[in-house]
Amino acid sequence: MPLPDIIQGDIFWIDIPQGHTVGSEQYNRRPYIIVSRTALNRSGRTVVGVPLTTTSNPAGQPPWRVTIPAKEIVRDVSFQGDIKDSIVKTDHVRVLDKTRLENRMGKLTNTAFVAVGLALAYLFDLR
Repeated sequence: MPLPDIIQGDIFWIDIPQGHTVGSEQYNRRPYIIVSRTALNRSGRTVVGVPLTTTSNPAGQPPWRVTIPAKEIVRDVSFQGDIKDSIVKTDHVRVLDKTRLENRMGKLTNTAFVAVGLALAYLFDLR
């Protein structure tokens, strides 16, 4: 099956087996936002993504994590699952082989993607 066109801001389900991680690294099947440039996504065999979680911290989120309301995720026409309010874990940024990409959940609105970009800038201290 050919890989889909992968656009920056797309959200795909990805399964990272627990045996492929160490310590606190994210594993299991979860949605990832593709944060790498679209031109790079089209030309390479890998993409860069950040995972989403629905588990929130009762004490609040640090500035490098962004809460994305479900209404800021545009559902892909083929996606049948639930879309929930989520937290972007930019501190778990990961290079992903394109063969890991499962079904496309949707994409972020431009406003939500800007918030993710600001969180990444904070994380990496980019000015």
